Amino acid sequence: MREKITKFNASWGKISFDGSELKDIIFVEGRVVQRNYAVLEKKYGTSHIVDVEEAHLLLRGAPWEVIIGNGFDGLLKLTPEAEVLLKQKTALLVLPTGEAVNRLNETLRRGEKVNALIHVTC
Repeated sequence: MREKITKFNASWGKISFDGSELKDIIFVEGRVVQRNYAVLEKKYGTSHIVDVEEAHLLLRGAPWEVIIGNGFDGLLKLTPEAEVLLKQKTALLVLPTGEAVNRLNETLRRGEKVNALIHVTC
C-alpha cells in the first residue's frame, strides 16, 4: 500500500498516481491496493463485480463517501448485497470512471474522508 495519495489520473486500462500506474484499484484510508482479480473471477467468472467483501473493505475507516468508478462504459456492477451494505453505512456514488476520478480528486482536495474503487476498462 502507498500512503498519502493526493491526486489520481485515469485512462483506459490504467490509473496513475504519484508516479505509479496500476489497473483497477481500491483506495482505502488514503492508501492504494490493486483489486484481487483472481478471487473475483473464480467466484463470479468475471472481475466486473463489486461484492460484499470488497464493500466491507471500502467501509474501513468510516468514510463519509464511497466512490465507485464503474468503468468507461459502465460495465462494473455491485452485487445487491454490496450495494445495500454501502448505502446503509455511507454515501455511495457510482459514476463512470472519468467522473469518479474527478470526484475523488475533488474530495481529497477538500480533505474529506473518502474511499473508492476505480475500474479502468469497460
